[in-house]
Amino acid sequence: MVIGDSVLTPAISAAIVGSQAVITASFSIFKQCHALGCFPRVKVAHTSKHIHGQIYILEINWILIILTLAITIGFRDITMIGNAYGKS
Repeated sequence: MVIGDSVLTPAISAAIVGSQAVITASFSIFKQCHALGCFPRVKVAHTSKHIHGQIYILEINWILIILTLAITIGFRDITMIGNAYGKS
């Protein structure tokens, strides 16, 4: 079964938007935890002098990649991932 471009393009766009939302949320949660003293001290690199809140934290990136790999390996099949999203 071949997926047409009319379905693939919105799916890729949705995946990009979804991944950016996860990244933004994880850094936002970290920032709040750091402000409350609930997270160990880590090095925070501010990547932009002009845009407030543009930060890079190596440990958060590693946590995200490990969780992504664990979820991908845990499902083992694209059909199971699709079912988890409610799509069959």
